Amino acid sequence: MLGLVLFIGVFCAVGLAYACTEFLLIQFDVRQRVMVGESGLPLLLGVNCFSLVLVWLSAAILVAASGQKLYVQITVIAIGAQAIWLAQHLWFYFRDHLRVRYETDSGSSL
Repeated sequence: MLGLVLFIGVFCAVGLAYACTEFLLIQFDVRQRVMVGESGLPLLLGVNCFSLVLVWLSAAILVAASGQKLYVQITVIAIGAQAIWLAQHLWFYFRDHLRVRYETDSGSSL
């Protein structure tokens, strides 16, 4: 039974991490800021850290309500779920941040 709960928790954590992160990215307009080259990376890391805290807190509340002692497991699951989206966002940042810098440098030399 415990294995099934953890298995379902992994999928719920990934979905919740995605939802929290996307909501925060939209609220802080991170993608647009990366595209124009203003304070992208610190804000991107901050949004992912805040989303990790929200996912972990929601999981901790559910674990505390169930009476189980699964805090190490939910920590690993929350970090793993958020790492998926952090890797995707870092790829987006490095791909588009370099493109903006290249377009800005090549446009100024004309």
